[in-house]
Amino acid sequence: MKGLRWRYTRLPSRVEDALSVEEGEEEEEETAPAPAPVSAPAPEDLVEPQLAEASQVLGASEIRQLSLHLPARVMGHPWSLAFCTSRDGFSLQSLYRQMEGHSGPVLLVLRDQDGQMFGAFSSSAIRLSKGFYGTGETFLFSFSPQLKVFKWTGSNSFFVKGDLDSLMMGSSSGQFGLWLDGDLYRGGSHPCATFNNEVLARQEQFCIKELEAWVLS
Repeated sequence: MKGLRWRYTRLPSRVEDALSVEEGEEEEEETAPAPAPVSAPAPEDLVEPQLAEASQVLGASEIRQLSLHLPARVMGHPWSLAFCTSRDGFSLQSLYRQMEGHSGPVLLVLRDQDGQMFGAFSSSAIRLSKGFYGTGETFLFSFSPQLKVFKWTGSNSFFVKGDLDSLMMGSSSGQFGLWLDGDLYRGGSHPCATFNNEVLARQEQFCIKELEAWVLS
């Protein structure tokens, strides 16, 4: 089991450098427009997702609650565990490798040193990118302890950006809605205009205890 090595430091300057994309152009690839809003189904109409294996982060209640906020196009689809730190190690590079060959939406779930559960839904696979990518289906969430979901505001299109040494989701004013380092050990969360989110963890900086990436397809 990975020993606790708590330390809280200012986010590396290289994370700030990533914002140069925000001030310039976004990734050259075309960003798909957000689909028309779809109301969440009533709980009694929900088709329970089928997980290929048990989650070490989410329980049955959390899975059911999150299912209510997923896009209609993936509701009822099986959840396949493409990556987890307990099996694949604490490495962003490993996460990218495990994502290869997947194109479908991804649910990223984390548990930190305080036992807080939070994460993000990405409309497409997590991958290395030159700029931000994704669609308005992308959202952040946190169980604190009740589920809070932070959907796209339409303010900007800084959904997901994958660097060699960091993963970022949502951005504005030099801060990220969710940020993870290359070792998948430290991360940060700040309010951002993309999702108008609260800080997802109990603290703006946190240590990751467990991370899972589920492909919904």
